[in-house]
Amino acid sequence: MLSEAKAAGLRFDLIAAREGDKLPFHYESRVTLSAGAFRAATQTVTPQGVIAIARVHEATPAEAIQAARAARWPLVVLDRVQDPGNVGAICRTAAAAGAPALVVLEGTADPFGAKAVRASAGNVFRLVVASASWKDLASLDGYGAASAGGAQLATTPIENAGMIVLGSEVHGLSRKDLKTVTVPLSEGVESLNVAAAAAVILFEVRRRKAA
Repeated sequence: MLSEAKAAGLRFDLIAAREGDKLPFHYESRVTLSAGAFRAATQTVTPQGVIAIARVHEATPAEAIQAARAARWPLVVLDRVQDPGNVGAICRTAAAAGAPALVVLEGTADPFGAKAVRASAGNVFRLVVASASWKDLASLDGYGAASAGGAQLATTPIENAGMIVLGSEVHGLSRKDLKTVTVPLSEGVESLNVAAAAAVILFEVRRRKAA
């Protein structure tokens, strides 16, 4: 994650390494902590031996929209996705698929929170990320992912959409006027995990753009 953050141009205020562990790169502002001090400072049960404080730039909604438009990609929108593990996994998938930007609506876990950053394997730093409201996205048309009842993914021009909205698995989409798209599932399976649905949809966008 530190290597990803460094590659993305983040500035570190401090890097702390556990005694006996090595950093993935040389850095001047670093301290070494004893095993006990390091364990007390971390948030995970089995930390990897290095922690850091870094400054991230959270974009404005306008910057995220412009980044998506410049790349001719739908803007990825997370609508009340509360599990930081899912938020991080979606950030990782978005970066892997080539999506340039992602916005989170109110009620969504912080993509820069520790658990989400870990779940993204640092790939959140590759995205233009903003917090937004529906009002900020008023200029965009698009599709919301729905577990049932939406247009079939195979025949829906999602690659040309202004945004793709991924909602809460429990509550669904907070906007009911969105066009929806559904990933077809085998009989008897109700829905996909939101991170899995994001992977299917975003890599379908990638496939079509590469065609």
